[in-house]
Amino acid sequence: MKKLLFAAISMLAIVSCTTDGTQEEIKKEPYKITVKFADDSADGETAYLTSYDSGDTIAQEVVKGKEVVFQDSVAGSFMARLVVDGKLGFIVEAGEITINWEDGKATGTALNDKLNAIDAELEKADGDEAEAAIFQKAYKDNKDNGIGPWAFNYYLMYNNFTVAQIEDMLKELPAEWKDLKRVGKALKDAEAKENTAEGKKFTDFANAKGEKLSDYAGNGKYTLVDFWASWCGPCRKEVANIKQLYAKYNGKMNFVGIAVWDEDEATAKAMEELKIEWPVVMNGKNWTEPTDIYGIPGIPHIMLIDPEGKIVKRGLGGEELIKTVDDLFK
Repeated sequence: MKKLLFAAISMLAIVSCTTDGTQEEIKKEPYKITVKFADDSADGETAYLTSYDSGDTIAQEVVKGKEVVFQDSVAGSFMARLVVDGKLGFIVEAGEITINWEDGKATGTALNDKLNAIDAELEKADGDEAEAAIFQKAYKDNKDNGIGPWAFNYYLMYNNFTVAQIEDMLKELPAEWKDLKRVGKALKDAEAKENTAEGKKFTDFANAKGEKLSDYAGNGKYTLVDFWASWCGPCRKEVANIKQLYAKYNGKMNFVGIAVWDEDEATAKAMEELKIEWPVVMNGKNWTEPTDIYGIPGIPHIMLIDPEGKIVKRGLGGEELIKTVDDLFK
């Protein structure tokens, strides 16, 4: 799909092969995307139309006054992101699409209206399980358009599937979905989770300065490991729970933060703002190695390691985190 849809932006037409061996030309249809801003504060900035799946830039235009316009043609549809000092996701398809940057919605075409309806359902959903069910229905109902791969990716993120389970699901989906970058990452993350599952010894890693996870874990004490980032609201909220545990058990167990997907300056500023007292390992801009090793698709992700280095629990947070640690010291 990546080759078929995203490369289509710069081609006049696409040729595909049919089951009887003949070639069939897939026609493209024009689209026009008009992005409207509340004022002219973005005037002169460059707006980028990018692939949701790969992050590649498809087109770029300069904002003029209170709007920017993209025009081209497309075969089918795909999920894209508009990037202008922020990101906004929408579907590129034939027709006239209007994006109101302030409310974050694209309107004017059938699939964008459908995407907005899904977003409205998600806003009303009560908890992760309900949201996952919405994504599941969305990908099953949209196997023939750009909403499907997007919804499938989020469905995978909401569930702790094994490699085998993901591969079984892919058998019932368009073959090209397996070639998508995000699906490939989900498979790698699932494999990484299996290699670092509860009950297994932790996998070590180090930053450029030589600081290692093993400096804190597997040295005779329980260790709480917090994968986080300064810009992540839920991460910052979770700090209060870790503080509560730190006040009770510092000295009896180790605490360490792992700053991922961030910049050192932002991490240091957040540590000061949040009054974080435990050590935090960081490694410059957008560090992904720790989350790749542990197959972590979203943060915060809090893990407990026992005194011998075995992973006790993963994905802890809130009251469950506090109860789990309290139970260790009863």
